[in-house]
Amino acid sequence: MTMADDGVSRNLKSMDELDFKAWNGADWDGLFTHLHTGDVLVDVHGQPATHGIAEHIDAMKALVPTGAEKPPQIASHPIKFGSGEWTCVVGEFEGGGRMVTVAKWRDGAIAEEYIWM
Repeated sequence: MTMADDGVSRNLKSMDELDFKAWNGADWDGLFTHLHTGDVLVDVHGQPATHGIAEHIDAMKALVPTGAEKPPQIASHPIKFGSGEWTCVVGEFEGGGRMVTVAKWRDGAIAEEYIWM
């Protein structure tokens, strides 16, 4: 295993934490923030991109159904891979549906994120 492989493995493990702990638990100000850079750029299925963690959190909170305490739950990552500073993860939601996230990592946090739901 090369050093680059170690970085990809670490980033994929962090993506598991992001989806299964931070997203599923709606831990916006804790782990979710920790796993993104302050200046993160996020494009969600072609909508205008958000710039910065505060805008990203606001956009993700908007995906939570009215009256729900938590967002739709991600049950598994059946496909995940990466190369260098990039990772790609397919998340499966409980009850059906998928999300694909392509992320560029910087210093252990997501600096760019492209999400399709």
